[in-house]
Amino acid sequence: MAETSTGDHGLSSRPSPVLLWAASSGTVDASRACIVGGSTEWSSASGPCISESSCGGAGSFEGGGKGSDPNLVGDDSRCQGSLSAGSRGGGFEGHGRAGAAEPNGAAAGWHLSLTASSCGAGSEGAGRASETEAAVAAPGWQRRVHRGKIPEGRDPDAGRVSALESAMRGFADRNTDFVIDPSLGTEFDSLSEAYDFYNLYSWEIGFGIRYGHSRKNVAGSKTVQEIICGCGGKPQRSNNTSVCCQCPARIVLRRTDDHGWYISDHKSGHNHRLSETCAEKRNWPSHRNIDKYTKDLIRHLRENNVNLNKVYCVIGSFFGALGKVPFNKRSLRTLCAKINHEHSDDDVLKTMEFFREMRAHDPEFVDSVRVDGDSRVKALMWIDGRSKMQYKHFGDVITFDTTYRTNLYDMPFGLFVGVNNHFQSIVLGGVLLRDETIESFKWVFTEFVSLMGGKPPMTILTDQCRAMEVAIEDVLPDTTHRWCKWHVLRKAKERLGPVYSKNSGFRDEFHKIINSMLTTHEFECAWGFLIEKYGLRNHPFLTQIYEVRRRWAKPYFSGKFCAMQTSTQRSESANHMLKGYVPPGSSMNMFVRQYAKLQFDRESDESFEEKRTKLAGFVLQVGVPIELHASKLYTAAMYELFRKIIFESGAYVVEVVVPKLKYIARHVQSERRERWSKVSFEVNVSGDGDAYNCECGQFDHTGLLCCHALRVMINLGVQEIPKHHIMKRWTKNARDILPEHLAHYQKDSGPARSQTFRHSTLYISALQLVKMGDANVQSYHVLMACFADAKSKLAEVSAEQDGMSLVEKESVDATGSSMTIVETNPDFADPAVRKRLHEGVKPPDRKQKLGRPTNAREKPGYEVGVQRSRYCTGCHTKGHTVTTCPMRSHLPKKPRREATCSNCGLTGHRKTNCKVSFQDALAGM
Repeated sequence: MAETSTGDHGLSSRPSPVLLWAASSGTVDASRACIVGGSTEWSSASGPCISESSCGGAGSFEGGGKGSDPNLVGDDSRCQGSLSAGSRGGGFEGHGRAGAAEPNGAAAGWHLSLTASSCGAGSEGAGRASETEAAVAAPGWQRRVHRGKIPEGRDPDAGRVSALESAMRGFADRNTDFVIDPSLGTEFDSLSEAYDFYNLYSWEIGFGIRYGHSRKNVAGSKTVQEIICGCGGKPQRSNNTSVCCQCPARIVLRRTDDHGWYISDHKSGHNHRLSETCAEKRNWPSHRNIDKYTKDLIRHLRENNVNLNKVYCVIGSFFGALGKVPFNKRSLRTLCAKINHEHSDDDVLKTMEFFREMRAHDPEFVDSVRVDGDSRVKALMWIDGRSKMQYKHFGDVITFDTTYRTNLYDMPFGLFVGVNNHFQSIVLGGVLLRDETIESFKWVFTEFVSLMGGKPPMTILTDQCRAMEVAIEDVLPDTTHRWCKWHVLRKAKERLGPVYSKNSGFRDEFHKIINSMLTTHEFECAWGFLIEKYGLRNHPFLTQIYEVRRRWAKPYFSGKFCAMQTSTQRSESANHMLKGYVPPGSSMNMFVRQYAKLQFDRESDESFEEKRTKLAGFVLQVGVPIELHASKLYTAAMYELFRKIIFESGAYVVEVVVPKLKYIARHVQSERRERWSKVSFEVNVSGDGDAYNCECGQFDHTGLLCCHALRVMINLGVQEIPKHHIMKRWTKNARDILPEHLAHYQKDSGPARSQTFRHSTLYISALQLVKMGDANVQSYHVLMACFADAKSKLAEVSAEQDGMSLVEKESVDATGSSMTIVETNPDFADPAVRKRLHEGVKPPDRKQKLGRPTNAREKPGYEVGVQRSRYCTGCHTKGHTVTTCPMRSHLPKKPRREATCSNCGLTGHRKTNCKVSFQDALAGM
């Protein structure tokens, strides 16, 4: 009677794979035989003879257990095996593989002799025998079924108890210290379930696991899988830091008849020290695994620019404490690197796909790509529909800055920023550049104006980049270009040194001149007084910025509308906000996606201001009629600025020079003002009282009345702000701008001069229909149906024009001819052309800087490589120090102090060469 052995873990009903192979390879004459394979043994008390006739060549196989000796020794038993087989495949001789020695060790040695010959060679090196022969030769044994393609796992069954549940339920009955017990015969639905089960066992014991060797059948399906200790295997080199020490601990998994898996062998012994604490166990790779739900959470947090430490703390809060997180920061860092790598794969393709998604939701979205000869991206610009609408309303003054460079390719990011009627920064467009050359900036400004409809801005503020200045002069000749005041003066503290940092009087006066001057005469006088007062006439930094004062000083902006902007701080603040969305070293597609989130954030702030303007009340400052009119006219933010101007106007009194034509506004405390400060301003009034022009020029610069003109209006009893001084971009109706052919229908516009009789009649009738159609839902649907029917009927009738319509008349008056302008761009209108253009576009070369990626401000080109100059503190010129200053050459040098010995107290020598001993010196004292 055949029986099976379970190695170290008791009996099992499953036969040995080697025995099944022997039983299926020929006829078994079982008189006395012993076949050892894996960790199983089959024996019979009869004689050993397994033979089958065969035709063909002859071969022989002698084998025992593991090792070079064909004899297998286990305990006090010895097993010898001799296999001679005749087959068509020639002869071979070698050692068979046995998983372990005999576990129980028979008292006597067993001898096996197997002779087999077959007409056809099988995959195992022996011919197949019929099922009848196998059943007759070995009663009770089943022949192994040779399967083809096998599924990865079996279907789950609700009535089947899982291995983990069975182990936990049986823990109370077992006399062990561990909950998980990988006993032989334990079944699993899939390989991953078996891995997780054994991994839990390894956590309890104190080691890690990994997949080992596996075996597949001829159909490519996996039939055997080893899961071994993390220290298993042999290191590649003898002198290394590897943890591999050929640890024998493992489990061997094989397939069941229903496509599941079962444990056929388990070795629990280790040849190394085990981990004891949770902190040690978490460092095994198998115990650092992050589940898919946590991975999704990490992915979302990283996409929203949450740094690694904060991500780990957030996950720790989900688990209750950082010590309970089932993985360490090293695993988290590896996962974040993998996520970044996924984002960077096919970067351009993902970017263009995102642009297509944006275009599907926003038909006005446009983008433009510039490539080099190798089809690599040199510049990428994108603008959405809302930005185009904002530019149409508030694109008169913009700032442009390229000091942001936190992306994978180290490309400068240029940001076009404006200001809306709520005095908020609005993002008008973004561009990624590979370099900052004149040609690149020419392309940027040309494309920006083209994508915005061809209307250039009135004023643009940038830093002192020379390439940018040349490009603006060439591409935007009619645009006023000014430098950012912040960039010019940002090195004042460094270059002025102690004069700026220690002398608070100088610092206060310097900033007052920079920020409060109104006229050029006032600025020139104040600057000269400051230079003379502190003796800085030849200071190189002050001389340099004074020579370029017309580029940045506020008084020289008089007559140029700048929307109260004298620096690119709005671009800098927008860049600072973008750092909160874009992680350092981000890919291009991640960058444009996070840019869209910045746009949404700015739109939310704007919506809040719109709601505040429409619903919130206003607190009057002085209660004059003109202030009440301003509260109804301006937005909430602009009214607060206007209220401050009214408050400042209270410090002036009005002197009449010419009644109703010329007035003087004089400060009431003129004697207390600085001697360079202008205390009186002339205000000229137009003949009909529609315009009040002050010599300070503040209205032309900011779009709001100055305090001097307001004082004159209040003194004259003016109750409303004249229309000439109402700049629509600051009012509540700033966005009430209709197309040119409908401009005369705006709320703030009167009847058009060129309206025809039929146009006026049609307009009044249309308004009556609109009023009736807006009464209820049914009337709305009826009117819309009438409009649709009217459009279909008028399409053919209105094709022929007689030249007397309002639109044609205005077109003839404006251009001298009747023409229709259709703006088309085939590169963006035709999807097929766009797809063809974008195919083959490659990302720029990556530029990996030393150290970790940073989101610090990038220095512009004119600041890079400039070393700090050393200046003489005496004459404030460079090239020498105060000790070698030529201005001090006529003065006698200060005599050097004579050396005094600290030992004896005498002059002329020091302690190191003193001849008086220390004891004598003490005695003398």
